[in-house]
Amino acid sequence: MKRRITGATLFGLGVLCLLLAGALAWIIVPSQRKVPLDLIPPDVVVQADSATFVQAKVLPDGSPQIAVQTAGLRSATGIKPDFQEAADLSGDLTDDTLIWNVYHATDRTDTAEPINRSESRIALDRVSGAAVDWDGQCHSESAGEPCAAGNVHFAGQLYLFPFGTEKTTYQYWDSTLHSALPMEYQAEENFNGLPTYRFQQQIPRQTVEMDPASLSGLLGFLAPDATTGTVSYQATRTLWVEPETGAIVGYREQQHRELAPDVGAPIVIFDADLQYDEATLNAVHDEAADGRTLLILLGFWAPLGLLVLGLVLAIVGFVLVRGSKKEHTPAHAAESEPAPVG
Repeated sequence: MKRRITGATLFGLGVLCLLLAGALAWIIVPSQRKVPLDLIPPDVVVQADSATFVQAKVLPDGSPQIAVQTAGLRSATGIKPDFQEAADLSGDLTDDTLIWNVYHATDRTDTAEPINRSESRIALDRVSGAAVDWDGQCHSESAGEPCAAGNVHFAGQLYLFPFGTEKTTYQYWDSTLHSALPMEYQAEENFNGLPTYRFQQQIPRQTVEMDPASLSGLLGFLAPDATTGTVSYQATRTLWVEPETGAIVGYREQQHRELAPDVGAPIVIFDADLQYDEATLNAVHDEAADGRTLLILLGFWAPLGLLVLGLVLAIVGFVLVRGSKKEHTPAHAAESEPAPVG
């Protein structure tokens, strides 16, 4: 009797382990493959040791100056999640959307003088990492100009890729063209100690729109004999993405812009090769490595261990129960009486 009880208990525990393995693999872990609402991403810095750029400033005598400069550049991105705004979302966005306030600051590395400032508000899907339609999204690149809701329509990937990133082409946001353009998968690659997928976006040289006042200011200082002109833009972005978490663990942007006045030769107004600095590489590596380890542990090794343990317990329990039944079976069955003859 005791052997039968032990066997039944082990069999029940085995079935329970099998159910837990299935729940982990198909219910619990998939439901957790989304960015936590309380996540505060680390600051991200890209820098170029030497870059060409336009710097506008006020001289000591009070007069403005716009000139092409050459120096190192440092561009920092800080993200401040808006937890309350995300909690107040309704409809299809409820519980599935992040609201991020994003701040960019670009400075010279030699003098720390500010070159550019911008801010954005954006809504991101917690699973895909892509921008979603939200009437509060905005973008501002002018100092003192408020970020007016609805003045931009973000689309595609910006700061995150999907959990379980695939070897395919994604749409990635270009802040100059204000549109999402293809970011193509290239290869698997080990980057900074992590297995990653390398993606690249190539934007061919093209003319970009520029507000008349800014264009007039550039021409006035850089090509005073010109009456009009155009600005061309081209860029190549290479990203290394840890596929389990969708974290961008490596980033490189090569960007080039020229001012082409109607009089004189074109003038390079921006040329830089920007990459993550060492502190950013370390921060995003650690965050991605921790997330990857947890997802693989809970999504593969834990279910596999429970599956093996469950099968062993169920088989042992079954054998014990069956053996117990045999022990209680009489050694010989009663013979049946012979059938009456004739």
